[in-house]
Amino acid sequence: MLTERTGELARLSEALADCERGTGRVVLIGGGPATGKTALLDELPGLVGDRARLLRAVGSRAERNLGLGVVTQLLDAEPCVRDRLAPLDSRTWEEVGEQLLASGPPLVLAVDDVHFADSASQRVLLYLRRRLASARLLLVLTEWDRPHLAREPLHAELVRQPDHRIDLRPLSEAGAAQLIQDRGDRAATAFALTGGNPALLTALAEDGLGVGPRFRRAVLDCLTRWGPDFLAVAEALAVLGDAATPPLVAELRSTSAPVVGPVLEALEAAGLLRDQRLRHPDVVLESLDSEDAACLHTRAAELLHRRGAPAVEVARHLAAAGAVPGRWALRPLRHAAEQSVVDDAELAVRCLELALKACEDERERVELSAALVRAAWRINPALADRHLGPLAGRSDLGWREAVPVVRLRFWQGDPAGELLRATRARAGAPHPRAAAELRIATEWIHGGLADHVPLAADGTSWQRTAHLLETWASGAPSDALRAAEHVLQSCAHDVLPEAASAAVLALDHTGHADRARHWCDVLTDQARRQGATTARALITAVRADMSWRRGDLIAAETQAQEAMRLLHPQSWGVLVGLPLSTAILANSALGRHDVAADLLTRPVPEQMAATTFGLHHLHALGRHALATGRTLAALDAVERVATRMRGANAAMPTTLPWRSDLAQAYLLLGRRDEARQLVTEQLASASGGVRVRAIALRVLAACSGGHQRVSLLGEALPLLERCGDRLELARALADLSQAHSELGQLSNARLVLRKADQVAKACQAEVLPHRVRDDLGTRPPREVASTTTPLLSEAERKVAELAARGETNREIGRRLHITVSTVEQHLTRVYRKLDVRNRTELPAELSHLDDDSGDLLQPL
Repeated sequence: MLTERTGELARLSEALADCERGTGRVVLIGGGPATGKTALLDELPGLVGDRARLLRAVGSRAERNLGLGVVTQLLDAEPCVRDRLAPLDSRTWEEVGEQLLASGPPLVLAVDDVHFADSASQRVLLYLRRRLASARLLLVLTEWDRPHLAREPLHAELVRQPDHRIDLRPLSEAGAAQLIQDRGDRAATAFALTGGNPALLTALAEDGLGVGPRFRRAVLDCLTRWGPDFLAVAEALAVLGDAATPPLVAELRSTSAPVVGPVLEALEAAGLLRDQRLRHPDVVLESLDSEDAACLHTRAAELLHRRGAPAVEVARHLAAAGAVPGRWALRPLRHAAEQSVVDDAELAVRCLELALKACEDERERVELSAALVRAAWRINPALADRHLGPLAGRSDLGWREAVPVVRLRFWQGDPAGELLRATRARAGAPHPRAAAELRIATEWIHGGLADHVPLAADGTSWQRTAHLLETWASGAPSDALRAAEHVLQSCAHDVLPEAASAAVLALDHTGHADRARHWCDVLTDQARRQGATTARALITAVRADMSWRRGDLIAAETQAQEAMRLLHPQSWGVLVGLPLSTAILANSALGRHDVAADLLTRPVPEQMAATTFGLHHLHALGRHALATGRTLAALDAVERVATRMRGANAAMPTTLPWRSDLAQAYLLLGRRDEARQLVTEQLASASGGVRVRAIALRVLAACSGGHQRVSLLGEALPLLERCGDRLELARALADLSQAHSELGQLSNARLVLRKADQVAKACQAEVLPHRVRDDLGTRPPREVASTTTPLLSEAERKVAELAARGETNREIGRRLHITVSTVEQHLTRVYRKLDVRNRTELPAELSHLDDDSGDLLQPL
């Protein structure tokens, strides 16, 4: 489809009308590569019709030495003239011209790329041109628009002072939209990609308006068809990028600026360039042979270095070439790595790898290796580990070299105490900021400092900051705010992401949730902008943990999975326990027990067990076991958490409600006094924060009865609303509804139960049994005390209670001295009477039957 060429067609029609009246005309069509010259000629058959004879030919660089080659093409449509002139090669150009001018209808001769016509054909055309005044002849010629290059004499004479000159330019944005038959943003994008070049637009449309194989081929065709100098200049532009200037391009291609300038103008006129920059340098770079590309990049690095270009610019070319052409290159490689480690860690890694290969000085190799570990860690800790070799086992490191090794060992589950002590002995105290960050990181991951490893930051503004976790654990929100903000405000200067993550969590746990969310956004944007995948994965895992503690289960699960997608489990090291535990907890609460069970089977590093994230993983295991009715398995997990927590550093924040978890397991096993003692102990402690206290109050209420239960739950509810945990709020409301029901306060019970259902639905959690959900719209909660006839027989009740505690059918049979088949029959009747689907829902339903059986908590 011809677009935006109405005026050009009108001028051709005007010239044809003159021809019919006996006045010959010359129309010269010029333009840059692929601007539509041939397409305009293709419109001639429809324009000419029966009004004239139309003869067409195309000039070719390959046939420039073929005598009368273009004329032969013209005569292919005139067999009688061709026969009269046979053999053509024995005729003079005057004879050929006379035969073409012989009497007959008006004649239109269209020659595409006339600058490539052989000299004999150009003489024939020139002979015809000189007789235009009295001939019914129209010459339509196209040529490439290269004003800075001199034409050959015959060509110059032929196209001199045409009657009509048509200069084709790229299409406008509106014309581009018309050509691709699309509007709006897609048309604007297409125009930006092509500069309005019709050939490129057509190819883009064939690729579905995306950069595909046809479009890439069209770009390369435009560059190669006009001669080798066009492609050579384009390759230089692509390699040099923003540093390209005509003199630099000329030097890179070993040519002269007068050659480069006209090529740039022609490419700009064709829409292939914008502000002397290729629109698609990647297409050109991908077409380069790897060896040629390496040579060009090496040469570009040398030229830029000689001109004093910034080290990063020089290093990018050295990295692309994958070679160090001389010792001079080591300096820009090192400087570029230092400058780009924060904003472009991938470039820093490539630079340091190259420098390390070419470096022969042992001490310098140690420094380079440490810098390489630091840069690689930002992308992938597993990649950093592969570069650890030259540093492994060394005891002569300074703090600059030791810190990257220490942080990598943290992720591997090693507190790095020996290395820290050796570095302290050799290099003295670390910088106060480094000391504070390392202290925060090791306490967050490992729960405390290695023995006798002083990482104090005394006498500086980092002194109180270094004790962030102690401040958090002591429950001093204002002090925690100051320390955390001090860490986070240093993030622009490449603070340790582990320290930043601990600071965000400290804010969240001490009542500064808005600040925590703000810093999550800041850190995420910064990590994405810098390409710091490790930091981005870590802060995403922190965000998931925060979402879980808000009862935003879908967000928590999505964010935890995203964190694990950003880094391979091997790269996560022991810190994988953070996102993995959150994903297990969220799926358990959502009722996706199969998904949670599958997550629990994923292998984790053995060293994780000794870290705080090992505790998180055990906590998630225990909660899942409770949620699936496996009480004994839950008891084993939460008792292991309790053992670790009782022996933990007193300065470690109590973020897990481990006493409440253990108390709930005890309640399910009928050990009410032990459960009460645990939660009473938790309530007497100042640690844990508002959420942990509220959960403890809810569990204490389950250990109590009557009005005391209602009172305790009434105290827990405002705390849960304050900390924003919708999941725990729904559970507390469900418990309160049951308590009101047991007191005969049916109206209150029904009102609270409806609210519990609303809150549970908001976080999509399985808090209420399905039967209770179904009954919400038809009848009030069952009043257990009013039941005169037991719903379950004594045998059924015993089997149900044992099943609710997590015992298998075989274990129940042995304990009650009945067959497994009898156990199954009792359970079938229990499920039908209680309207439950499986043993997972038994504890909550049994708690409704009577107060004498004990208040069994619903599994979490």
